[in-house]
Amino acid sequence: MLPLDSHEEKPRPATDSAGQDDSAPTPAQGGSGRWDWLKRWSGAITGVFVLLLGGFAVHHIYEEFNFQEVYGYLQGLAMAKVLEALAFTAVGYLFLTLYDVSALKYLKLKVRYGIVGLASFAGYAVSNNVGFAVISGGSVRYRVYSAVGLTAADIAKIVVFSTTTFTLGLIFTGGMGIMLGPHPGAELLKVPAWTLQAVGAVTLAALFGATVLTAITHKPVKLGPWRFELPSGGVVLSQIFISSVEIVLSGAALYVLLPEGHGASFVEFIAIFCAALAIAITSHVPGGIGVFEAVLILGLKQEGQVSGVLGALLAFRFIYYVLPLLLAAVMLGIWEIRQQSGSLARAWRETLRILSGR
Repeated sequence: MLPLDSHEEKPRPATDSAGQDDSAPTPAQGGSGRWDWLKRWSGAITGVFVLLLGGFAVHHIYEEFNFQEVYGYLQGLAMAKVLEALAFTAVGYLFLTLYDVSALKYLKLKVRYGIVGLASFAGYAVSNNVGFAVISGGSVRYRVYSAVGLTAADIAKIVVFSTTTFTLGLIFTGGMGIMLGPHPGAELLKVPAWTLQAVGAVTLAALFGATVLTAITHKPVKLGPWRFELPSGGVVLSQIFISSVEIVLSGAALYVLLPEGHGASFVEFIAIFCAALAIAITSHVPGGIGVFEAVLILGLKQEGQVSGVLGALLAFRFIYYVLPLLLAAVMLGIWEIRQQSGSLARAWRETLRILSGR
């Protein structure tokens, strides 16, 4: 693959540099101990709660499944729909690579797109299926990026920057979705539509405020014992744009597979899609399997046939998750062979040089 162009020392980056604050309490102090305990257990408790909620939802809708109808829907799925889903998936993964491109640009690291594309595409293909993106996707990135000279610290910053990018896009897209298409969620939760619209408006206002804050201040934000340096407003806006487009594209890949007459507009669907993504990620279930599907089926239950929606979800799982994973495995295999071939060639040349006495 293509080599690293240059790699120079640079100042500590924003967004993802989470250094220990010197003024923060030490572990010996009670405040830090309570913070550590909360940080350690809050994620686990939330994950278990969401997992139980997802299990209840799956059990609740299981009775409405007709697996013969699901199989029949998959058999009758039009090739045009499949091709559309494949096209949206391809462009969506292209935008996913821009997460790493923007991170590297922000960190002032120069790596050719051939390497960036492989590391980011393979990293996301693996983490989308396995879950635990920081570990699974980070490991793939480390293998590729370290081969061209990036340090573990550089790669960790790329992972955190990319995670921040996705989070910002999910907040913006989800907030816009429930503001413009609140009705399926309102029917599911049995609340007035304006309630969800108010939540969306508050969410977008908070995101706007955070963006303005990054534009006018250069002071780090303190959260417990941690300190986070803020990026510029322009960087935050670019993160929101890239991630929002990618999320819309991935949602479109599923939307075109849904049965005809499901009744939900694309905007309404995106609101449900973002909610499903957020809950699936929070659950810590590998790939969000089961949880993601349950939320979408519950959200679209009022709008379409459950068996058809499940068939579309199965097709989406294969197109957006399994196919990229298989392609990533092939690409990584070829890259590894080329890496090893290069190492063997260099070793052979060195051996010949020693034997010839040069």
